[in-house]
Amino acid sequence: MTDRVAETNSELAALEFFRLAERDADIETPLTVTALEDLLYNAEEEDRSGVLADLRQILRETDSLKAGDAVQFLIDGQIHDAAEFQVRIERSGEGVYLDIGQLFVEEPKTITPEQAISRK
Repeated sequence: MTDRVAETNSELAALEFFRLAERDADIETPLTVTALEDLLYNAEEEDRSGVLADLRQILRETDSLKAGDAVQFLIDGQIHDAAEFQVRIERSGEGVYLDIGQLFVEEPKTITPEQAISRK
């Protein structure tokens, strides 16, 4: 989401969140995860799909999150719901589209222009 939907007691940067999830560490939920767009943008453009696939696999396999646990990904950008779910971010004066929808098992469904929902 591009605007906070819920206040959470815990906030982690995306890199830290995925490191904890990969280790099956305890993750307090509800949780806000920030800087996912930075993590993806800083990957080489040709490697982004692979990075997303690796992150998706971490989400699928982690025991850190149980059914009903809520995690909101707060993204500095705009939801762009085209053929594939993307987020448009501004970097160096130009728009960059990130295929964040690849991160989740099911394609995110846009609820409002600032919010989409999906399952891990």
